[in-house]
Amino acid sequence: MLIGTVETDAREGSAALGAARELRAVGGLERAAAGEARLASLARAPTALRRALARVAGRMVATRGWERLGFARLADYAVERAGMSARELRDLAHVDRALAGLPALDAAFLSGAIGWTQLRLLCRVAQPEDQELWLARTARLTARGLAREVRAVDARAREPTSAAEPEEEARVGVVLRVSPAARGRWWSARQFASRVAGHALSHAAFAEVLGAEVLSGVPLESGAEDGAEEPVEPESGATSETELRERGRAARRRGAPAETPSEEVLELERGLDEADAFGLDRRLRCAARLEGSWQARLAPLLVEAVAGAWFRAAGYRSFDRYAEERLGMAPSRARALLRVGRIAARCPALRDAFASGRLSWVQAHALAPLLFESGAAPFREAWVDHAGRVSVRRLGDDVSRALGSRSFAPPPLDGPCASGASSDGADPAGLRTGANTRLPKETERLFFSASPEVAQLFRAVLATVQRRLERERGRPSCVSEALEAMLDHAIAAWQPEKKPPRAFAVFERDGWRCTAPGCTSHRNLHQHHVVFRSAGGSNAPENLTTLCAWHHLRGVHGGLLRCTGTAPGRLHFALGLRAGRPPLAVYGPGEVRQIEGRSADAPALIH
Repeated sequence: MLIGTVETDAREGSAALGAARELRAVGGLERAAAGEARLASLARAPTALRRALARVAGRMVATRGWERLGFARLADYAVERAGMSARELRDLAHVDRALAGLPALDAAFLSGAIGWTQLRLLCRVAQPEDQELWLARTARLTARGLAREVRAVDARAREPTSAAEPEEEARVGVVLRVSPAARGRWWSARQFASRVAGHALSHAAFAEVLGAEVLSGVPLESGAEDGAEEPVEPESGATSETELRERGRAARRRGAPAETPSEEVLELERGLDEADAFGLDRRLRCAARLEGSWQARLAPLLVEAVAGAWFRAAGYRSFDRYAEERLGMAPSRARALLRVGRIAARCPALRDAFASGRLSWVQAHALAPLLFESGAAPFREAWVDHAGRVSVRRLGDDVSRALGSRSFAPPPLDGPCASGASSDGADPAGLRTGANTRLPKETERLFFSASPEVAQLFRAVLATVQRRLERERGRPSCVSEALEAMLDHAIAAWQPEKKPPRAFAVFERDGWRCTAPGCTSHRNLHQHHVVFRSAGGSNAPENLTTLCAWHHLRGVHGGLLRCTGTAPGRLHFALGLRAGRPPLAVYGPGEVRQIEGRSADAPALIH
């Protein structure tokens, strides 16, 4: 009898344990569903803010206001002041221009019936007479299906893998395990390539240039191209287009209701047509700061969505499809926000600075690769402070240099590296080429994304060089050795065979780049006399600095820019000069942001 009682108790205990596990599982699903609904609602919420941002951007582009503010190119202004890419700023302006004649699309976006991704696509092809038809068609299509329909009408609308970025082609990731020396040399060679090209090159553009340079001297071996291509796994359990279409329609029906614009958003559009370039800049930065605050709330939810597989609970088999169809967001932007969210969880200083608007999206994204490094952990707060004090251009240089040299402490604001060039101009990272091929362990990760063709070419050239080294040395060769051989070959080809003439000594000292803060130009360079020759200025090196043609002729001599001090390390720049009022932005030596001669605590304070 006792044994039977024990067995009964055991069965009841097992059943209770199973019931408890089931309840926990159900509770977990409920929490995931609630979190997912919160994420989807937040992702689709700021339609009024986005529309106001588009209106301000449209006005800035239509009036070419960035030139009045002392910037030669829209791209430089967008990154340095607005905290976004030039492509995004142009997209906003294009949508605003198109919506002037498409009121039905405008109303559908503001009501939440369509998302920003769909709106951008529709603005390429919709006309006033057929906008209602396009809206009806959109309700029946997935984001990718809509991209195909748009492409059939408009040849300019290329169909990428991700319909959420219609202006971009499909991209794949290239990941290499390399030594610290190889990673540092990659940065050095990229600086050389930018000088040759005349403008700053992305990692993908540099990989293409590097592959082409090496290929000019080392032909591809048979089979290298096939062997270099990494297999791409198909999406596991891919959901059918019909299911995705139905889910997309349901998501739009469940989308955020039409929001009531806040007073801050309404203020952005008041008197917009009468605003000058300085007023447009102030509005654009305010709108970007408000959107950054929204992104700061969205990022941790995206981290939770991936960790808890919320997108699977919502019926999607991949995060990219979930971002496209449910969140109405470009997968590339969702993944970028995911990276920022992950590093913000490790670095509260970055999270707070991003949420408050003291750091822009561009600055936070530039810091992310460095802050992920374990060696940079003691300096994370210092890097956040550094990012808020220097120009975005210098921040990019400092982060790249830290990753290449593995020296993770932020450089001094007025230190010798502030100008972005070495003293002799030979090797910006201070690394030797043709070094001993006995490399340390491949402990670093080099990553970039590129088009499939560029990625395949780069891998094929790398495989060819690796095989050739193995035959020459009679032993296995690692990826780092092959990459360093490619970089050495390119640097030798791009580096002048003899010392530049004396007339180019100033260009060489300044890294063959315009020294105006935020300017990315490496071409059409002029020697500028800081103290004008008409005012008694000499030809001494300390009175000469490098400016591009626009900043020299239209900036300094056109009264939009002021340059004072002594070159190369003690120059002061004031951009956006205006009579009777302070300039738009002031930079001290080392491109340190200042306000009326004092160091700025945050770029958001500069107006």
